[in-house]
This record gives sequence, C-alpha cells and structure tokens, in this order.
Amino acid sequence: MAAVQRSLSAEKGTLVSVWGLLGLFIVKGSVGWLTGSKALLADACHSAADCAGTFTTYLGLRKARLEPNPTVSSPNPESIAAIVLSAMLLVAGLEMGVSSIRAVASGPEEAPGVGAVVVIAVGIGAREAIVRYKRRCDSRCGIRGDRAGDNRSDIFASLTALVGTGGAVLGSWYNMPFLYVLDPAAGLVISVFVIRMGYRLTAGVVRASARCSIDDSGTQTMLEAVQRVDGVVAVDEVKARERGHYIVLDVAIRVNPRISVFEGQDVANRVRRMLTKRFLHVMDVNVKVQPYDPGYPYKSNHQEEQMPSVLQ
Repeated sequence: MAAVQRSLSAEKGTLVSVWGLLGLFIVKGSVGWLTGSKALLADACHSAADCAGTFTTYLGLRKARLEPNPTVSSPNPESIAAIVLSAMLLVAGLEMGVSSIRAVASGPEEAPGVGAVVVIAVGIGAREAIVRYKRRCDSRCGIRGDRAGDNRSDIFASLTALVGTGGAVLGSWYNMPFLYVLDPAAGLVISVFVIRMGYRLTAGVVRASARCSIDDSGTQTMLEAVQRVDGVVAVDEVKARERGHYIVLDVAIRVNPRISVFEGQDVANRVRRMLTKRFLHVMDVNVKVQPYDPGYPYKSNHQEEQMPSVLQ
C-alpha cells in the first residue's frame, strides 16, 4: 500500500506539471502569434518540448503502477509517445530556426508588442512554481532532488526570449530599429534548445530499449544489500526497469524451504522495504520467492530454532 501511495503522489506531481506546461504552451503560442514575436513562439515550442518529456515520464509512472509485471510482448506506450513527440519537436525546432534565420537575414520591420514581454515574465514565474511543486511531491515520495527531473532549461529559454523581446521593444520605444533583430535572434537560439530536447527524448528511448538491467556496480550493491536481509539464503537476479525518472526492481530470492509460506512472504516484504528505503530512486520492488534446495545442510541467515536432520 505504501508503494502505491508513493506512485500516486509521484503521478500527481507529474500530471500537474504536464497540465501547467501545456497551459504555458497555449498562452505563449497564442500571444506570440498575435504580437509577431519569434522569440515567444520559439519559447512556446520549448514549453511544448518540456511538456512532452514530462508526459512520457507520467506514462511510465502510470504503467509501472498498473502493470507491475509486464510481459515482454506488451506494448510500451511511453516509448511510442516519446518517439512521436520527439519527431514533432525536431520538426518544430527546425521550422522555428529556419523562420528565425529568414527574419534575421531580411531584417524585421517592427518590434513585437509589449504584451509578449509581459507573458514571458509571467511564464518564468509560473514555470518556477511548477518546478517547486513537483519537487515537493518528489520529496514526499523519498526521491532525491538530483533524480527528480526538474529540468530548468525552460526557464533559461524564457530568459533568452525575455532578453531578445525586451531588447526589441526597447528599440521601438527609443527609435532604435537595429534592436528589432534581437527578437528573431533569440528565437534562433531557443530553436536550438528545442532541437536539443527532441534529440534527448529520442536518445533516451533508444538507451532505455537497449538497456535491460542496471549497471554492474549498481547490481552488485543491491545484491549485497538483499543478501544481508534476514531470511534470504541466495539472490538469483536483480533486474531494473526504468519508468520515467524512477526504477522498478524485479528481484528473485531463495529462502530456507523449511519455513512456512507466511514466513517466506515476510522475508519478501523485508526485502521490498529495505530496497525502497535505502535506494531512494527505487519506486517499487517485485520480489519472487523460491525455496533454496542445494542439498543438506541448508544454508540460512534466518535466525530460527535448530531442527535435527536425518544425518544427526
């Protein structure tokens, strides 16, 4: 039940981030189109890119909760969504880059409206609020800040747009037309950010599909931790499945065949609690319990009353 509550809390924080970023994309895109600001339009595309990455994380969290033991043949919706969204982001980034280059080459004839500057400034504050809210949700789940995925590149892109658009507006106020070029120049810089995010989404899907387990050092650390749990005789395997910024472990252990089924389940619960508390990026653990039967005498680190065998 605790693992389910952790998953639901993480999902809630991620879903709020998705809707917040989607709202920023709509507002920025609409105002950018009305004011003719290339920088604000590019900033809207960057918010859409950040929203796409957060949405794939949400899909991974939801699938990990609903399908704790997926089969190999089951579809991977977060991977499919990431591929589609990354392709759209790459196209949008390229289109914004080409449009900004054309605007810089031809020379803009007018500056964007002051409303674009206001929307960018408000968007920076809203994005910071979204980041802080998700960080609080992740901390309640016991997730380290460096694993929380609170990427602030969207704020950096907005700052770039603020400088470019603000400079162009100042140029219109003080009759300096040469400053108009700052707006499309900022749009060109932000389009590079958008292309970079699209590439990172694609590369992340490729790495996740090619990786079936955690690295050797991480495996060894978890194996040693599980082996020290009271009642565990041997550890057959430790496999990891990445779900967004979290990890779901599949652990197979062997216990003394003399203990009852209830005692074996208690050992599995101890393994699950230990892994989720010690390794904060582990969201859930699926433990498979099997009897250990290599022949007499049975090895066990489980403290129990000694039982005589036929050899004694």
